[in-house]
Amino acid sequence: MDEMYTDPVPLSKGINMRELLNSATEFHIDTDFKKKKQDSMFNCDEDLFPDLGDVDSDSEDVLKSLEESTKTKMLDCPEYHSFDELSKQMIDCVPSGDVKMLILEEGTGPIVPVDAEVTIHYAAYWEKANIPFDTTLTMNAGEPIRIRLGKGKFLPGIEIGLTSVRGPTARLLLLLRPAAAWGPRGVPPRVRPEPALFSVALYAVRDVQAAARFNDLPQEEQCKYEVTMRTVNSLHTEAKNLFSMKKYLKCIKNYQQSMSVLRVSLPKNSTEEEKVKRLRINAYVNLAVCYYKINKPKYVLRMCENLDNITDIEKHCKALFYYGRGYELLGKNDQAAIYYKKALKLEPKNKEIGNALANLDNYNRNAVLNEKKMWQTVFKTVEEKKIVYDVDEDFQNGVRDMCQSMAGNDEYAKFDLPNGLSHDEVECIKDLCSKFDGLVVLEDGEGKRKKVSIVKKS
Repeated sequence: MDEMYTDPVPLSKGINMRELLNSATEFHIDTDFKKKKQDSMFNCDEDLFPDLGDVDSDSEDVLKSLEESTKTKMLDCPEYHSFDELSKQMIDCVPSGDVKMLILEEGTGPIVPVDAEVTIHYAAYWEKANIPFDTTLTMNAGEPIRIRLGKGKFLPGIEIGLTSVRGPTARLLLLLRPAAAWGPRGVPPRVRPEPALFSVALYAVRDVQAAARFNDLPQEEQCKYEVTMRTVNSLHTEAKNLFSMKKYLKCIKNYQQSMSVLRVSLPKNSTEEEKVKRLRINAYVNLAVCYYKINKPKYVLRMCENLDNITDIEKHCKALFYYGRGYELLGKNDQAAIYYKKALKLEPKNKEIGNALANLDNYNRNAVLNEKKMWQTVFKTVEEKKIVYDVDEDFQNGVRDMCQSMAGNDEYAKFDLPNGLSHDEVECIKDLCSKFDGLVVLEDGEGKRKKVSIVKKS
């Protein structure tokens, strides 16, 4: 039994970080771990110690693969002599020195808010180790993990480090003392009570509370240019995320909120005024796109009209394109074509505009063809069928002469035909009489007793 645990073993369930940091925690060992096939480095139950001792070839392959992955994701451990030497290149994030940071790639945008949702990868190393003992590369099928900061569900030192850099992208090293990581006692035997180096890649930041935070500020703070820019950029970033998930109504709400924030902004110079204007243009254009997605053409056109009041829309390809979209939704294809052509003139190689014009031309062409077919159906002339009767020519000529004689008579006249006429003979008489004005055929009775008469109405 003791030999079974000479190598590190996985736990049967994950670690609850809140319990781990604040109270006693029970660990449940998976006693069947050696029976399970470990064929992927992305198994979140993998134990990844750099000091495994004697390992088999499969384990070596896993560790080699992991080391390569950290290099690919730029999470590999940097070269240094010792943590003490490395710390001299770092800055303290907290006065105690429990969290030291070295920014490898400066991020863009504002400082990451303390309550933001971040998407990250990290790899944690003991001193002078090349293979991480803990990494997100073995979690979530190798995809970056998404974390909401400020909820106490993540290592304090990493949260402190992340909220000390600019987002949405950045790469940094964090040297954490035990107090800022898993606690001063560690989690033996897996986690030692020693400093650990974290290589962190920040991929995305969602400031989900930007609008609420802005609303809580006093009015004099809300008007500050820096405050409005930070809030609007966060709202637009969140709107892009909502748009990618096809949550268009929520996306519209974010852009509308950003317009409200921009109205109170007080830029101090022409450069800041230009930035405010650019964000307003961006908001109106994206609102037009969102309204198009939910089939609200009148709102699409309204956003384009508002845009026309703050910039020369004739020079804005996307605005012209959605002017066309709005008119097309309303069925005003001639006006839509005008705006599509204006947009295409600005960007002749734009395939989306070209396709929109092509589809519109096809629609108009089909509409003309369908209209032509409709009127052809309405005014369709049925070609007269030449009826052939089983009667001789002399009979037909005699009936025709009689019809001409009766038709030329202005007075009322009636001619009774003899009994015993065949069906074809009667039909022939009817057909010939129909060609003369005022002549009608009257039938009375059935069968051999049927009486047939030709009448000339006066």
